[in-house]
Amino acid sequence: MTRQPHHIRLNAYACLLAGVLALAVPGVAEAQVDLPPTITLETAPPTTGAEAQVAVPAEPRPDAPPVPDDSSPIIQLRLPSETASDVAAEAAAPLAVERDRATTPASGQYDRLLPLTVDPRISRQVRIGDSLTAPGILRLTGETAEAQLSLTLPADTSPPAELQLSLRSGVDVLIGSAALAVSINGGEPVELPLRSIGDFAQATLPAAGLRVGSNSISLTVKQPHRISCGPDASFQVWTEVNLAESGVQLPLNALRADVEGFRLAMEAQLAHGGALDLLVDQGVDLTLLRRASYALMAGLEQRERLRIVSFYDDAPPRFAAVALIAADRSAVSYRIGATGAIILQIEYRGDELPDIAGALPTTERKVEGPPRVVPGRPVTLAELGSADIIGKTHYFRRDIAFALPDDWLLLANQKARLTLRYGYARQLPVGALLLVKVNNQTVRLLPLDRDGGRVLPPLPVGFDANLLHPGRNTLSFEMMVPGDPPDEACPVRTTDMMVVLAESALDVPSSPSMTLPGIAGTISGLQPANVIVPSSAAGDAGLQAISIRLASALSLPSQPREAVTLTIVRLSEVGSVPLDVAGVSQGQLQALLFPRQPSAAEATAIPAPAASPYVLEAPAAARAATEPGLLSRLWIRTTGWLFSHEGIWRNVESFRETAFQGSELSLSDWIVDRQGEALLWRPDIEAPDSLWLIVGPRVQIDEVADQLQGLIASRSAVGEAAVLLTDGTWDIWTPIRPPLLSEPLAAGNLRTVVGNYASWSPMLFTMCLLALALLSALPALFYVLTSREPKGRS
Repeated sequence: MTRQPHHIRLNAYACLLAGVLALAVPGVAEAQVDLPPTITLETAPPTTGAEAQVAVPAEPRPDAPPVPDDSSPIIQLRLPSETASDVAAEAAAPLAVERDRATTPASGQYDRLLPLTVDPRISRQVRIGDSLTAPGILRLTGETAEAQLSLTLPADTSPPAELQLSLRSGVDVLIGSAALAVSINGGEPVELPLRSIGDFAQATLPAAGLRVGSNSISLTVKQPHRISCGPDASFQVWTEVNLAESGVQLPLNALRADVEGFRLAMEAQLAHGGALDLLVDQGVDLTLLRRASYALMAGLEQRERLRIVSFYDDAPPRFAAVALIAADRSAVSYRIGATGAIILQIEYRGDELPDIAGALPTTERKVEGPPRVVPGRPVTLAELGSADIIGKTHYFRRDIAFALPDDWLLLANQKARLTLRYGYARQLPVGALLLVKVNNQTVRLLPLDRDGGRVLPPLPVGFDANLLHPGRNTLSFEMMVPGDPPDEACPVRTTDMMVVLAESALDVPSSPSMTLPGIAGTISGLQPANVIVPSSAAGDAGLQAISIRLASALSLPSQPREAVTLTIVRLSEVGSVPLDVAGVSQGQLQALLFPRQPSAAEATAIPAPAASPYVLEAPAAARAATEPGLLSRLWIRTTGWLFSHEGIWRNVESFRETAFQGSELSLSDWIVDRQGEALLWRPDIEAPDSLWLIVGPRVQIDEVADQLQGLIASRSAVGEAAVLLTDGTWDIWTPIRPPLLSEPLAAGNLRTVVGNYASWSPMLFTMCLLALALLSALPALFYVLTSREPKGRS
């Protein structure tokens, strides 16, 4: 059999295919033979209204292909759909280079997760109840715990049918008995069993109660310990919710590139990463960057933290971001980024910035300080924003924050009072306690293991008013209930353990207008825009980014002061600090803030061998022969105390330390042997509004910002310098300076003012009393001397 040539078979196949097409679609085969096909792009939809006014007609180009006639077949390539706002924006003016631009997919083509959000004021320290252990990670700790989440669905969106949660529990949770109850907008709770240990696992539940707009999601977890019971066991059981992977699935174009879409995406971004990224080029003008950053902070009313990020840095997927781009115009617009994020694009021309604040969204979430207490008037816990406090776990603590006026000061032994209404369950284990604390100082310890089962009559709890201070204070209720037995799982309870009623009242005595000198009053008026870098480091992009990140974490002051500035430096820029005025050397600051590394000898040192056996006590006969008698021991002790230089010096030092409130040491001596992460300082007393913050090399600026905000709120920086220790607390250097009276001295405030000065310096008060006694004795002595008759007079 003779094989046909290869080209003959191909021609046959081509003819057969052309015949099939001719039969299926008449006229197409002839057109394909006569004319080549023309490939065109789909044109945009016809513009109307305002869009038609800015549309530019297309002009034919010399090198453009000929316009096809009706006989030429047309193959159209569809463009991705564009919104009308995108078309108008592109037609109005040429856009800048958009490094991460992406077009919006067709409706319903892809899904995106709209995550749950939580109040950012939740504690970042692990506690019983809810806490944020990491950005986007909500932890529920204790045998039972509750949390409130929120979810805002955009308009023109059908509420999804399912809500998904990403959950994991600790290894000590008793799987099989642990469950999470989820309630949407106060509806019937849906219970989810907790089964995931270690890694996060997805769980879905019906979301029939969701609606367009704001939604409230309540979580209540019950998670008994597997083998233990007691306060320690309460901390060992926990369940975490990954907020970034928990929420509802929406079409990718459900969040439009507009103000409302950016607001929802920004809340999701904060729940995921804790900060809003400001995308910039590597060579951006730093002065313009600061102006744009502070305009963003002002427009967002200090509700969000900013993070300066390069366009080209590797970053996790974002929900929202801000892009600062150089262009040939000054404008603000919204667009969709390459990752689907809503981008607020700020275009600037030269040094001209657009109106950023006017383009930013408003939010319902307001960051407010603690409620203020009016001294001299009782205030209930309900007025302080607290409902009835109910304890259900073996360890329980609830803090109630309140604020006193900035010029409130009581240093003497005046008493404040808490009228406590509380009750507890019957037959709690022996050793159950309730501690009442004021600013972490225990003022009353109440047993809970007797006469329970009812609410007790009002109990007055008095405490020293000098435990309070101007600014933020905390009233705490801490309950500890031992396990019975502690080495077995807790029995199931049907009652609550303890309740503190909201009608309990706090009464703080009034005081004259007095303040303690220090940087507390100065830094309380600091505006975020006045967080600066030294002029010598103005071109340092890294330091500028640190200062912007710190400034965005601060709250707006209630009484701003334009003159107050906070200059932030690292150890490499410490030469900018006026050290010669303060008498502190660079080496001392480096020793204070640079992490100490063990020397090679210390790291490789081998512990000394144990000492040889020794005799701790002599035999009784030897002791009787050598022990002195009673009178001899008394004489030795008395003469040793009188003539011991160390004893005398120790008593002098103790007397001097209690003579005044404050430290006699200079700052250079005070920081010796201290180790910290940051130093807040006013080096020049002649420039009282100029503050400096020196940060260590390995410090996390977010942690410094949180602790600095707490220091400002508590007004506890009554000295001239404060060191942030590694445990997150501040150590204050307070030189000896008397309180300042800000009102006229009168009969009504004389006793309280004198009491404050006497408590500030007992030695000075005692010397004043002795001087007054001496002065009062002088007239009597003069009278006796003048009235004496001369000797020899009969």
